[in-house]
Amino acid sequence: MKSRIRSIMGRIVSRIDKPLRSTSRIGGITGIKLGNTLRVALALVGFVAILPLHAALPDTIAPVKNIIVMIPDGTSLSALSLARWYQRYNAPDQHHLTIDDLLSGTVITYSSDAPIGDSAPTTSCYMSGVVSQTGFISTYPEVTDHDIVPTDSSRSLRPAVTLAEAGKWKLHKRIGLVVTCEYPHATPADCVAHSYDRRRYDMLSPQMTSLPVDVMLGGGTSILKKEERDLLASAQIPLIEDNLAAMRAYKGSSLWCLFGKKAMPFDLDRDTTAVPSLAEMTAKALECLSTNNNDGFFLMVEGSKVDWAAHANDPVGIATEMLAFDRAVRVALDYAKRNGETAVVVVPDHGNSGLSVGDATLPHYDKASAEELFGLLTSVQRTASGMAEQLNAADRDRAEEFFRTFTGITLTKEDLHRIYTARDYKHSPLDRDSLAATSMYGSALSDAVAAIYRSRMPFGFTTKGHTAEDVFLGVFHPNGTVPHGVLLNTELNQYLCALWGLEGVLPRLTEDAYVPFAELFPGKTLRVLGEQKHPEYLSFDWRRGVEVRIYPYTRRMEVGSKRAFARGKQKTVQAPNNSVWMDKNGTLYLNRNIEQLIAKVL
Repeated sequence: MKSRIRSIMGRIVSRIDKPLRSTSRIGGITGIKLGNTLRVALALVGFVAILPLHAALPDTIAPVKNIIVMIPDGTSLSALSLARWYQRYNAPDQHHLTIDDLLSGTVITYSSDAPIGDSAPTTSCYMSGVVSQTGFISTYPEVTDHDIVPTDSSRSLRPAVTLAEAGKWKLHKRIGLVVTCEYPHATPADCVAHSYDRRRYDMLSPQMTSLPVDVMLGGGTSILKKEERDLLASAQIPLIEDNLAAMRAYKGSSLWCLFGKKAMPFDLDRDTTAVPSLAEMTAKALECLSTNNNDGFFLMVEGSKVDWAAHANDPVGIATEMLAFDRAVRVALDYAKRNGETAVVVVPDHGNSGLSVGDATLPHYDKASAEELFGLLTSVQRTASGMAEQLNAADRDRAEEFFRTFTGITLTKEDLHRIYTARDYKHSPLDRDSLAATSMYGSALSDAVAAIYRSRMPFGFTTKGHTAEDVFLGVFHPNGTVPHGVLLNTELNQYLCALWGLEGVLPRLTEDAYVPFAELFPGKTLRVLGEQKHPEYLSFDWRRGVEVRIYPYTRRMEVGSKRAFARGKQKTVQAPNNSVWMDKNGTLYLNRNIEQLIAKVL
């Protein structure tokens, strides 16, 4: 290694006297003319920084049949500590979480142009190996003037093939996703779908049903449109909605089971007779994926709402959601140990909130007892969100009673005023018109409750947003080939790909699966029917008198003459993968082999 470094440095230094005429781009800074000496110095630093001076990844990675990736969204190391202490306070002999036995290192997670990552590009990178931008779902980033990784403008907005897609197409693996948010949310969508905007459920949901995802457990009954329900039905995938008994009784190999119109409730707030835990959904997904399956599977399990509680600065929600996630890890780990052919990778996508266990608002907090630190935390029976629902469901004159019953907290006049001025508190005695004109009015009721919790608990927060910090990595491998130390987010993708023998395969698959229309059909005009943002379909003339219609975000295409379409006699073609229409750059991305498929039906 030392000789390699000396060789590289020697080549750089040998060029010191050669003129460098173009504008330099170093470290994301564009448009600055650098002197030769400075340029060489920076280059030396850069080369040394990127050389693999530590062996984070094993030299040899034994292949496995199944991969389980488990993501506690937005979980900082401090959240792990808080959950551990919560458990220990209630059960003094339980010093460790399930995750603890798996911990092997940390991961540096970031976006292409920002050190602080968003769930969309961070999980995308784990899945695709492509470092991308805030809001991007497994899609190549656009170039900015502050990029921190090299960005190729010719690939901007192109979908990037994911590990799960590659597993399904190349290795015949089945795909499962388990979440407590709505099913097309950023992290689950990252595994199998593509968009430049994580909010574009109209793009993401049809991709997930058309792929299709074989097993999907989570929230979002109101998001699933008729066309997407039809796609599941055509793939013979049963759909169960808000029926826990039916989920438990189901014995098949493929299943979509959704609870709640959008996200599922926090674990502490859920009705255990009607809504499953993350652990139970994980067990069900593993049962389905293991049924009549000789080829293996990919399963992603997300503890979605650790992140939501962190955004709310709700210590109760953070701790209890993290413990619910840890119980799901136990289910996955037990399966992996029994199975003997399954790897489990546990890793957050980013940190959140700057949580500290201990805060200067409590005098001498470093000498405080466990009771002072964790007594109230562990006695509260509702998250801030769940308590807000209770307050809205109760009469105003019972608000104080309800709060005391579920939290043990006696509300002060200041606390009541905070509740009354919340914009969504239904029983406020205050005049809404006058409140609307004041700066006091406007926070959500759940925010008011979280603030009341924090005023009585010794936990600090620096932000309600994401943070640039390393996240923990835990890995179980049946043969013990586990990464150690500090990994880049791209290196974690390399490890995951190596588990299935797919090293270097994803970029090559992207070249075939998502080809720009103009490259496939040079000189042909692509027509958009309907809204540019989400067309009903896109079409072009294959040859004179023959039209091809492509239904975006699905595998479906139709071919026929004008007369055939008028009579409903057109022929249907199923592409190998979904087409993706990126309205932002006006480009349709298609599988390279659709020409042959179209030709076959004519």
